[in-house]
Amino acid sequence: MLKFRVVCVLSAFFAASVLVAGSSAAKPKTVTAYCSPSGDVCYGVFKIDGAAVLQITTAARYFRRYTLCVRPPGGGAAGAQRCGSFPLFRRGGSIWGSSVKYARQFPRVGPGVYRATWKSGSRALGPTLSFRLPLG
Repeated sequence: MLKFRVVCVLSAFFAASVLVAGSSAAKPKTVTAYCSPSGDVCYGVFKIDGAAVLQITTAARYFRRYTLCVRPPGGGAAGAQRCGSFPLFRRGGSIWGSSVKYARQFPRVGPGVYRATWKSGSRALGPTLSFRLPLG
């Protein structure tokens, strides 16, 4: 059963990437991703039509909203972490997820390594993921 759940969540995770791309000819490219050991929660950064999209997929509706925090490169005010709260939407069956277009929700302070953390309440859902902007 666990193996089936992991396959379902991973399939939904990557299918969600394709849905965000819409009818575009460009295929989503995984920049960085993480799945929990149980496979119940997966999240990552994808390059879709040249843009960074941060996504999360869960095997059930474990929480209604999640917090996504991004720390840009550099120190001082420009390097201050910014966080936003986002809802989960049903993707099909028991699978839930959310997609956030980076440029719409977070400032780009320049080239460098950005760090994203997905949280439920104050608890991180897993490791922080690093990605470089602009996307290569």
